[in-house]
Amino acid sequence: MSVRGSRLSRLLRLISLLKGPSVWTGRTLAEYFGTSRRNVQRDIAVLRLAGVPVLRDQEYGPSGSYRINRDWYFPHIPLSDQECFDLSVLAKTCQSQGLQLLDSMVTVRDKILDTLPAKQQDIVRDASELFDVLSTGMVNQAHCSKIMITIQKALMTRRQVEGRYQTPHGSKNKVVTLQPRRVFLAGGYGCWYLAAHDNKDEVTKLYRLARFQDLKVTNKAIKVNPEWSLQEALGNAWTVFKGDRDWHIEVEFEAEAGEMVKEIRWHATQRTENLPGGRVLFRATVSGLEEVRYWVLGFGPAAQVRKPKELANEVRVLAKKTADLYEQG
Repeated sequence: MSVRGSRLSRLLRLISLLKGPSVWTGRTLAEYFGTSRRNVQRDIAVLRLAGVPVLRDQEYGPSGSYRINRDWYFPHIPLSDQECFDLSVLAKTCQSQGLQLLDSMVTVRDKILDTLPAKQQDIVRDASELFDVLSTGMVNQAHCSKIMITIQKALMTRRQVEGRYQTPHGSKNKVVTLQPRRVFLAGGYGCWYLAAHDNKDEVTKLYRLARFQDLKVTNKAIKVNPEWSLQEALGNAWTVFKGDRDWHIEVEFEAEAGEMVKEIRWHATQRTENLPGGRVLFRATVSGLEEVRYWVLGFGPAAQVRKPKELANEVRVLAKKTADLYEQG
């Protein structure tokens, strides 16, 4: 962060502290910010020059205490109470495991917080304490921050990237030169992916950010069609892997699993039908069967494939292999 940006952040934080319930003196502020009392006095002078009503009042605390009336606030973009609540919950979600690559959302929340009226500041703080995300079921990808920043820079400047990538099918790192298209989060796998044009193979492929060993932006401009669509590329894939054709699938669920199946949005094309006895018939059109077969298998005996027979056979084979493992044990 630049010196100017660092000082601005400190000034905003200083406003937030002086509007809070705690008592702050020049000494305690200097200790908090790790600076000198002279620098604190300069910051307060800057705030007053900008029209911030910083008061010094012995009735409020020890001699030399500073405060700002909680009813005062900077002119700001008007937010509704619901928008303040949503901002807080979104920031809390971004702090949860698997979403570390969006940590700056927390900084955004705190910077906006310092400009809000007291009532809305309370809403944001209360929501931060009362709501949490224990687990998103996502891979911990905090180590990918540098990779994400590199890709963001490449996409925004329309530049190509090159680096080393660890493929899942070999032990050696593969050197790749890519033209980034989109970055997206695949919930089914809990991973961030990069869709990029591979210059060597001249096709668009998917790359897990966690598998990049290193990556850098080059001086070469992106030349592939900017109108490329991720939705069109993935088609009706169950998650990210698109097969060579579409399949209409029908899976019947026992009552014990049927309600949960209806509650969750598994696929964009899904439709459910209630059957006698609480059973549920699940229908969808998917591109490829590789991913969906493991989804069906996860429900065990509570799910039975009705269509197509190819999917039923694949699930049967996987179920038998699983049973054989336990029999051998």
